Amino acid sequence: MDHSAVDMSVDLSAASGSPAAGGATVAAVLAVKSLHRAKSRLAATLASAFGHDDPTTRGWLVLAMFLDTVEALRGAGVSRVVVVSPDDDVLAAAQRAGTHGLPEVVSPPAGPGLNVAFGHGARWARETWPDSTRVVFVQADLPAATSDSMREVLQEAPAHRLSFLTDRDGTGTVLLHGTFTPDDPGALDDAPRFGPGSAAAHRAAGAVELDPAHTRWTDLRTDVDTATDLDAARALGLGPHTADALRRL
Repeated sequence: MDHSAVDMSVDLSAASGSPAAGGATVAAVLAVKSLHRAKSRLAATLASAFGHDDPTTRGWLVLAMFLDTVEALRGAGVSRVVVVSPDDDVLAAAQRAGTHGLPEVVSPPAGPGLNVAFGHGARWARETWPDSTRVVFVQADLPAATSDSMREVLQEAPAHRLSFLTDRDGTGTVLLHGTFTPDDPGALDDAPRFGPGSAAAHRAAGAVELDPAHTRWTDLRTDVDTATDLDAARALGLGPHTADALRRL
């Protein structure tokens, strides 16, 4: 894939490398699909708005949104970030962005999937950074996310062992936060329940919803899967990588 349409550099000067909140080091886990399969629901939007659509075009956009999500995390002081993906281009971009790229491992009978990838990343983070007592699973398509909102969420999340933030319509999940316990350090590996109806699934699993009135952190809640999502993110203000990618389409 030609990456010339996306600025792959990331300014890490805002990242202090210090814990995001609470005196505990946070490890962030992101999972990204193969770029050729990503964001098929945006195909009609790109074709209508720009006169063309192909997997490469969408791949540029996916990488750009991923980079803006990473910058929001790093700006919030999260220096330990691992990205799980089956795509070599994603893993290379992750390394260039100063994060750790981890090849997705498909283990039958679970097969591939977002939650399997998140669990794999959590295990790797726990083994690599044993002093990280907190993990945050973050959707990688949050182009309007700001470091201020990310920092605020990470400051409030430790009040509960397991907590989550919903998307704009309240049915999906954009972020899941958990704290490791000494007696069961692997408990969070199976905590992610991302996918259709994930908010209800996380709630049923005992996670506490952050801001259940949905009055805060609109930028973090705006993940992008459809034309409506992209318009909402534009209205809030896109991160520099996503804005640049769209200008180049």
